[in-house]
Amino acid sequence: MQLSTKLQHSKEKISKYLANLGFASRRNINDLFKTKKITLNGKMVNHNALVKDNDVINLDGEDLVVELNPETEVLIYHKPTGQVCSNVPTDKNDSVFQGLPPRKKGKWIMVGRLDVNTSGLLVFSNNGDFVNFLAHPSSKIDREYLCRVYGDISDKKLENIMNGVNINGEKTSFSDVVAVKKTSKSKNHWFYVCLFTGKNREVRKIWGTQKLTVNRLMRLRYGPIIMPENLKPGGWKKFSKKEVAKLQNLLKIQ
Repeated sequence: MQLSTKLQHSKEKISKYLANLGFASRRNINDLFKTKKITLNGKMVNHNALVKDNDVINLDGEDLVVELNPETEVLIYHKPTGQVCSNVPTDKNDSVFQGLPPRKKGKWIMVGRLDVNTSGLLVFSNNGDFVNFLAHPSSKIDREYLCRVYGDISDKKLENIMNGVNINGEKTSFSDVVAVKKTSKSKNHWFYVCLFTGKNREVRKIWGTQKLTVNRLMRLRYGPIIMPENLKPGGWKKFSKKEVAKLQNLLKIQ
């Protein structure tokens, strides 16, 4: 998959534009037109309508002035355990979006997810194409985690997870496993692990195939994006223009 941030669009389907703003996923964007009242320059439209700069979309009473080529913004967030990666909080859990700074235009779009009991790095952007690039398997972007694993560790078990294990009919493995050296007789063991996919609870499931339990999990890195050591749980950092340009360069986005 390739992404060009220099490609300038003069017109674009309204469905793609609203998906890029984060109003719905690309998969579910057409359903938005069934559940919301959407007009373009005062007229009712369907999901195939084309928009251009300075058109006005009204979505359930909220006016949005179209800007087809906005400047890409990136924000990172240190997710605490107990928060959910959903736009809507639950009765027991806050949403990660409640901890983010508000946007004047569009929404923060999340790159992948972390389960409620996993903490660490989450990446957000205002650019749906950029988010899709970061999350798509073809981009081959690795993620690094620090995990505490409970159980009896053996060389054979470590060899198994490096060679690949079967999860729901698919072979999956860590691309790297590094033990954190600690002198302890505890059955808790710390490891750094890396993998190139971000499927639901994948790190936990890989260890689970060896009858080992992950009782603490933190994401430290997403590709070249590293969570700063001084970013406390619940804290966020917005990238500067120079940092965004450097990130695009590292990802070979032209």
